[in-house]
Amino acid sequence: MRMRSNIALSIMVLLLFVVAKTAAAGQPMPYTDEALAKLHRAKVNYKAPGVTPGNDDAKIRLYIERQRSIFADAGFDYDRSIIRIINDIQFDRYAVNRTTIELNNLARELLRLHVNTGINPTKHLGVGFGQLLIDFRNLIRSNSKKYGGC
Repeated sequence: MRMRSNIALSIMVLLLFVVAKTAAAGQPMPYTDEALAKLHRAKVNYKAPGVTPGNDDAKIRLYIERQRSIFADAGFDYDRSIIRIINDIQFDRYAVNRTTIELNNLARELLRLHVNTGINPTKHLGVGFGQLLIDFRNLIRSNSKKYGGC
């Protein structure tokens, strides 16, 4: 009987840990050094799948799944983090620091991946996020002096 109680308690603790981690992962990454350090630790701990797909569609899907997994492991939501940085860039509402620079680079990396393959961002990101990425590309193209190239 005591062993069953210990097992039940262990399962409950594990479930609470998973639920707490998942709940925190629903938030965009804050623009802090601490958050950036968590993201870097999650990248180091990420276990890549053994098989690398050959076609562009699969590469994009794998890239997005990888980023979502890394961000979730760090306690953040990838989609919301990239959406937030793109919106903040568009409306000039962020301070430049190491975290915003890295998130900006990740948004541009995602954009380049879609531009280079010709795959519409809405396919794997959904309509809202995909359209925002397209708008971001148009913003960069329309004002390359301010935003640089992609």
